[in-house]
Amino acid sequence: MRLPIPRLLFALTGLAAGFAVLGGASPSLAQGGDDGLRGGAGVIKVDLSSQSASTQSVTIPKGRSAVVELPVDARDVMVTNPQVADAVLRSPRRITVLGVSPGVTDAAFFDASGRRILALNIRVDIDYSAVAQTIARVLPGSNVRVEAVNNGLILSGLVANATDADHAVQIAQQFTGKPDGVLNMLSIAGKEQVMLKVRIIEVQRSVVKQLGFNLSATLGQLGSPQYLLSTAAGFGVNGALLGGLTGGYSMNTTTQPEVKVYDPLTGAYDLPQVCRTCAIATNQTTSGSQGLNQGAATIQAFERVGLVRTLAEPNLTTVSGEAAKFLAGGEFPVPSGEDSTGKVSVTFQSYGVGLGFTPVVLSGGRISLKISTEVSELTNQGAFTLGAGTNASLTIPGLNVRRAETTVELPSGGAMMIAGLLQEQTKEDIDSLPGLMNLPVLGALFRSRDYLSGETELMVIVTPYLVTSTRPANLQTPADGLEVAGDADTILLGHLNKVYKAPPEAVAGRSYKGPVGYVIE
Repeated sequence: MRLPIPRLLFALTGLAAGFAVLGGASPSLAQGGDDGLRGGAGVIKVDLSSQSASTQSVTIPKGRSAVVELPVDARDVMVTNPQVADAVLRSPRRITVLGVSPGVTDAAFFDASGRRILALNIRVDIDYSAVAQTIARVLPGSNVRVEAVNNGLILSGLVANATDADHAVQIAQQFTGKPDGVLNMLSIAGKEQVMLKVRIIEVQRSVVKQLGFNLSATLGQLGSPQYLLSTAAGFGVNGALLGGLTGGYSMNTTTQPEVKVYDPLTGAYDLPQVCRTCAIATNQTTSGSQGLNQGAATIQAFERVGLVRTLAEPNLTTVSGEAAKFLAGGEFPVPSGEDSTGKVSVTFQSYGVGLGFTPVVLSGGRISLKISTEVSELTNQGAFTLGAGTNASLTIPGLNVRRAETTVELPSGGAMMIAGLLQEQTKEDIDSLPGLMNLPVLGALFRSRDYLSGETELMVIVTPYLVTSTRPANLQTPADGLEVAGDADTILLGHLNKVYKAPPEAVAGRSYKGPVGYVIE
């Protein structure tokens, strides 16, 4: 659109006065790159002595204006897209550019001879000036700059900590109406480092009790009525007798010497008689012969009390807002696939004592912690076996896992305990002979007991600290000052090493003197 100045001057005089009110008191323009200007109502002064003065750019919020002051009189103004921006001439050398709707356009200014005085690149954005004002009011001390790009916002500048940066983004999202409409380019003034000192204590107590009676007897002769009795302990909870004492009484008369007496009247031998002193007796192994019987009674008893204590004290340091992880344990392979050639691919599953945390430093030296801790161990319970019976070729163990996840807020040096992670498991099995088990006193001989009990308690103590760097001389390791024992100390005294001595820098300026440090014996 190209219009001569006289027509614009008279046709838009009243409109210019109205827009001048709209673009009233607002922040002055900030000088941008390539002679570009950004902001609300401001003044663009054109200096023809500058080589880049003939082309400039300006960013105007929707509904705001900017003033262009020319060094010579302009006769014509051409705006490429009047739906984005418009030009109002107050005088031949003072022209107001109005932001109509978001978009990009340009304007050209010509003098009376038709020469171009100025080419102006115009970008109109939505007015988000209230965003910067709200952030400055809610987060005092921060220096946040807000720039609009299409329908989104760019936040840049400096904030005190990561929490203020997150709050600034949340405020900007309320204006845009969509979470992905805000680009966070904020810088944190001083990133804090957090050291987390953790104590993980687990105590496991197990009790096993086993008491069983095995009875067996054979009475009577072969070919005649026989009486059989047998009972045995099964130990169904633990699977078998785990140890302890086995004792009892056993009688076997099936290999006792027998003698046959000759009867001259009948010409036959009488029934065999047991005779332990007869010279003509011979050993017989016929089970159930007269006076030859077998019986056994056995008692099995076992009791075990076990105690397992697990202690881990990891110390981790990370920057505020960044995650840190720790694992003391191992990994075991788990098959994950098989290709056409029969090759099996595996992945590794971790177990042991693990810790993960993400700290965020808040105002006032307080620390927000997202903590995840885990204690796991290999077990046969829940194990997976490929194949069956004697063809079993691969067994993948299961895992006993105790895991806790929480988010807390603590001051630097404050401690918190995660407790109450208790687990108790009791198994008991009684094998008995129906009827006889209820006999007074003697009933205990016809029943067996298998008992298993397990108790586990897990506690986690967490203490965060704000830390800074220190001199290397202030740090010590177990290898500093190590003195290996000589042959005489090793042979005569059995020493592998002497007392560790701290390096001279570590004890400089301190009251105590002498060998100090770690002792390993």
